Amino acid sequence: MLLPYVAAVFRTGSMRGTESMAQERSLEDFVAEILPSQMPVHYEEEALKAQAVVIRTNLLSKAADFYGSGTLAEASAAVQETDLKQLGFSFYDQEEQIALWGFENWERYTEKCREAAEETAGQVLAFQNGDAQAEEQPGQLSGGAAEPQLPDDLPYHAVSAGRTRGGSVLGESYSWLESAECPEDLQSSDYLKIETLDLQETPEILARDEAGYVTEVRMGAQILGGEEFRSLYGLNSSCFTAEQTEKGVRIVTKGLGHGLGLSMYQANLQAIEGKNYQEILQYFYKNLECISYS
Repeated sequence: MLLPYVAAVFRTGSMRGTESMAQERSLEDFVAEILPSQMPVHYEEEALKAQAVVIRTNLLSKAADFYGSGTLAEASAAVQETDLKQLGFSFYDQEEQIALWGFENWERYTEKCREAAEETAGQVLAFQNGDAQAEEQPGQLSGGAAEPQLPDDLPYHAVSAGRTRGGSVLGESYSWLESAECPEDLQSSDYLKIETLDLQETPEILARDEAGYVTEVRMGAQILGGEEFRSLYGLNSSCFTAEQTEKGVRIVTKGLGHGLGLSMYQANLQAIEGKNYQEILQYFYKNLECISYS
């Protein structure tokens, strides 16, 4: 169901913009550069730290499979910039960063992301000790019982429809991911979108999940998944209603993104309210714990 996501990596060589090919770059450099492509850099520091942990967890999980590493430390040391695309990450160069933020903000924003990576260095979200889910995850590390077990993917999205979705919609391997209430997401300018589609038939919604997202919709003789329909028509989310009008089919969507895992908008508001990054992560990933692997 449209996971895993694709992350865009901002590449500068160093976070201050002077690239040295001879200088070996660490996993934390990559985490800092990926961060601004996933979460708005004007968000609170604790929200950025939470997303840095999500990035590191996802990157190490993919790297462990890709390189066949036995431990997280080995996977961390193995990551190369030239492999990022194959790991599921793409990147922008320094000029694109400056075009996005403006030159006057560039150094401040890159420094903010670097600090978020450094202040959470070595921290990942792993299954809690004794959690049976850890044994059921495919493609995990083979370092023995003491080696932290990571989930295959930590999903995240921009804005929920007021409540995040339970992972069971992705299958049994994501049953550890529980729904979380996000009432403040309704404040986001991206929460509600109304548009009219020129369709021959009105979509018939057949099923929704516990968070209100459409899981099955009929279009004529064809039955589509909610995320499939969303992708096909470029909707903000699969939490939508459909109504025939004189001008076409009126679609009202709630939220932005697939609605699974951490809601970045809600995470930022939690940070504003004084929550630290570990509390934010625990709120969205209740069955995981934030640990240091190094």
